[in-house]
Amino acid sequence: MRLLAMVAMLLPATGIAMPAQAKSCTSETFAGIADVSSLRVERVGAGQAWTDDMGEQRPAVGTTFCRVRGMVATGIGIEVWLPLAESWNGKFLAGGVGGEAGTYNYADMARGLGHGYASASTDAGHRQDDEHWALDPVKGAAFASEGNHQLAVKAKEVIAAFYGHGPRRSYFIGCSGGGREGLKEAQQFPDDFDGIIAAGAGPDQLAVSARLLWSQYIVQPEIEAIMSGNDWALISRGAVAACDAQDGVVDGVISAPRSCRFRPRDLLCEADGPSPCLSEAQVQAAERIYAPLQDEQGRFIDQGLLPGVEVTMSPRSAFAFSLFGRLVHGNPNWDPRGFDFTRDMAAARRLWPDLPNDSTDLSGFRARGGRLIYYHSWADPWILAQLPIDWFEKVSRETPDADSFMRLFMVAGMGHCSGGAGANLFGGAGGKDAPQVDAEHDMLAALDRWVETGVAPDWMIASRVEKNKIAFTRLLCPYPRQAKLRPGASGRVAADYICTKEAP
Repeated sequence: MRLLAMVAMLLPATGIAMPAQAKSCTSETFAGIADVSSLRVERVGAGQAWTDDMGEQRPAVGTTFCRVRGMVATGIGIEVWLPLAESWNGKFLAGGVGGEAGTYNYADMARGLGHGYASASTDAGHRQDDEHWALDPVKGAAFASEGNHQLAVKAKEVIAAFYGHGPRRSYFIGCSGGGREGLKEAQQFPDDFDGIIAAGAGPDQLAVSARLLWSQYIVQPEIEAIMSGNDWALISRGAVAACDAQDGVVDGVISAPRSCRFRPRDLLCEADGPSPCLSEAQVQAAERIYAPLQDEQGRFIDQGLLPGVEVTMSPRSAFAFSLFGRLVHGNPNWDPRGFDFTRDMAAARRLWPDLPNDSTDLSGFRARGGRLIYYHSWADPWILAQLPIDWFEKVSRETPDADSFMRLFMVAGMGHCSGGAGANLFGGAGGKDAPQVDAEHDMLAALDRWVETGVAPDWMIASRVEKNKIAFTRLLCPYPRQAKLRPGASGRVAADYICTKEAP
């Protein structure tokens, strides 16, 4: 007995899960969980297709699991996937939902399940076809904060009911809206998760929504006759051509866009100049979009788009319109041209006080030993790169030991959460493992190691995969450090770089 007790004490540090004796995958197993209704339980075989919450058939995920679906008392839908006892690693992974939510993050649930996690997600309190959800205070609270908190609470109860004990580690992963949810969890509910990966999220949803409303609903109708997608692409390519080589490697990516001096006016047509180019009207339209956004008093809402970001005006953000048109003005037919930054942003903050996720007080998360990996793309066209940097720097100023529990990785050449011309596979949110799943290449593995052993990710290797082969790798460095090419290196692999505070 003494030996068994000693082994049990060592298990959390070694990462070895106690063997679980799972109960049957039936409704009776979970009937004792309070405040969960509409309970549906089914066993899904490793080779069995399954139907998602929208009624669409999905292919088998390759692992047998117990699927538990239900509704928390406040109207929040949850779904929990439980691997067989012999496959469970003793841990829990929650996947955040992007956009306006209304469905589940099946991609990260499947990925977690494949690595032995009990995985779960929430619809954040409403369904996709509910156009008016933001007008309901209960649904608004679920979307802003309560949805993933209730998921964390109830999913752990589901896990305990099935295996006989709860998870010994709990993690969260999400990008875009899911990243916003991850930041909110660290800020408001620090006890829910031991580790969080939050990505592609603006720490102030009001600032993000204000720019999207202004650019997509106000400016775009005024300039769409003169600016096409090809024109915006020309501007992006012009920046890359001007600044790509600054880091010593020509790879179609600007590694340090803040040091790039390209401006749209550099493409102004001249009488005997090269073509394609931009007219004066087009240059002015581009300058308007790329410039920092200011309110009526001249106060900065953001710092503008960086060189190399390719502007995309569609699809328009339905959430931005709902926030200001439906919620603030109470008018589904509201004309956005009447938008007043100062008045309407203040009203949105007053009417939806728990929506902003810009708190810099992470003292509770730090005190409980939580770990946060925050990553963002320099080239994100929707949530501008300087927003997460500003928030991270403020947290660092207010929390002298922030480096002990938080990392920010800025990714060059990636789009919003994925895509782009850069190295964009590193095991972050989105349901895809890195080509090599370990703590140096895969962020989920790195987070797990950090929580389990205290070894922080002081660098990561990102991969670019083309035609099922790794085309090149790059070094990701925790901000404010950045990757710098080693003297004489080719720059094709991550080992050719070092992390430094110097410019690349």
